[in-house]
Amino acid sequence: MHRLLTFSGAIVLALLLAEACHAGEPVWCHEVRPGDTLTAIARRHGASVAELRGLNRLAPKAIPRSRSFLMLPTVDDLRRGRLDLSRPPLVARPLRLSRESAAAARDRLSRMRDLGMVERFRRAGLLVDVPQRTRTYYVEGVGPRLRVARPWTRQFVEQLAQAFHGLFDTPLRITSLTRTTARQRALLRTNPSAAPARGPIQSTHLTGAAVDISKRARSEPEIAWLRTVLARLLERRLVHAVEEFGEPHFHVLVRRVYATYARALRAPILAGGC
Repeated sequence: MHRLLTFSGAIVLALLLAEACHAGEPVWCHEVRPGDTLTAIARRHGASVAELRGLNRLAPKAIPRSRSFLMLPTVDDLRRGRLDLSRPPLVARPLRLSRESAAAARDRLSRMRDLGMVERFRRAGLLVDVPQRTRTYYVEGVGPRLRVARPWTRQFVEQLAQAFHGLFDTPLRITSLTRTTARQRALLRTNPSAAPARGPIQSTHLTGAAVDISKRARSEPEIAWLRTVLARLLERRLVHAVEEFGEPHFHVLVRRVYATYARALRAPILAGGC
């Protein structure tokens, strides 16, 4: 019983902290919780019930499901660049690599030793192909045999890129996906700050769940939006995200649970919106 109470208390604390983190911040979605009604949600966000029903294509008597996400009228302000999105850079914290590796271990992710292992995982559906170029993103500097990722990581890339393209009319640039041990060793020869290829803090790119998103040639509003979205997903423990500045990019380890979160979103633009 004590253990159950402790667990419940931890959930309540996490929710309160999430509310505190977003206090005063612009949001463009609302996560429906038990007991929420459209009337209460509309009142809280200064909207009308009719607006919420129209934005979210809800039938007249439909009741939104708990843990689903509703679009708010502020999404129009987001699209027009009227929301003040400001977050500090996602700097690396102490023991960042240890925490990333621990998260990969909790998700039971194997590291790719060689290209043969990559191909076996791809045939088994544990890794999926990532297109080199789509309307909303493109992959640069990654050979075709390593242009693969965990299914939930590809889903994250696709949703983030769809939202980004819809807001800024430009594609995301992806500069790294899955790596093998040999590829990581080769990278270390030119980038000594890269994570090790072996050992307890070896690179999470070897799992196929990590992705690098370039910041080069990005405008301040584009960086601000990416930073805000990634910070909120980090707070939800859906990703591990950090900014790197030598070769400027966001490094993101996508957690397995992201797939559940993604299914609850009515549209890609809601990712990280609340």
